[in-house]
Amino acid sequence: MPRITASLPGRRRTSARQTVSRTVAITAAAALLGGGVVAVSASAAGTASAAECRAASKDSKKDLSTVGVTHDYAKSVAMTAGAGSKVTYKIDVSTNGIGNPYVHSVVDVPPSGFSKPTAKVRAFHVVGGLKEESVPVVADGKGWKVANSGWMVNSSNPLTVSFTYNLPLSSVPGVPVTSGGIAVTGTAGVGHNFPDLTACYLTRVMSPGEAIGSVGDDLSSSGSTQSIISDITSGIVGGVLDGAGS
Repeated sequence: MPRITASLPGRRRTSARQTVSRTVAITAAAALLGGGVVAVSASAAGTASAAECRAASKDSKKDLSTVGVTHDYAKSVAMTAGAGSKVTYKIDVSTNGIGNPYVHSVVDVPPSGFSKPTAKVRAFHVVGGLKEESVPVVADGKGWKVANSGWMVNSSNPLTVSFTYNLPLSSVPGVPVTSGGIAVTGTAGVGHNFPDLTACYLTRVMSPGEAIGSVGDDLSSSGSTQSIISDITSGIVGGVLDGAGS
């Protein structure tokens, strides 16, 4: 009789092992960095580069397409970020005049090597007022896009889109990291490309809180802690039984 193999449990064990491997890697990296085993000072990264690292930049659009109204755009990030943790870029679109332009999409171009982010949009709604909500993210060229039939912008309520990325585990403390720009589409001349609207942060050693947060994110994204432990236990018991039967 042919031997039947159940693949699903094995996949769960593999996923659990991958999660634990990443968790251990993050925790170990944080411990090593905290102990000074791996560290690069700001001066070693280049004093000039660190001095030129700007956490925010802004630009304006005022031309015939805006009908005498100025539209302002800004991109910002926290001045420092723990290597191996997370970083959030905030993009603001505002107007200082009459009218209610609608933004249809916002594209963020992150630094090279960043994976798919999560995103939240804070916008004013005719019904419900100002609120923040999570939105889907899709790839768009070298960046990541959020889109809608139209987020309202007025002089009292700018649109804020936050893109949150996991920093690569290869991030090195003391090194300045500069993002790419942004692109916006919408009505009433609000759309424009801003390749030079960048934001720069300086990496630092991951704090204990950030390390714990990264571990928690890994566990929550892969299922409950109990189920992961159960899978790992099953894998260990299975390995012992396999060894006993060999």
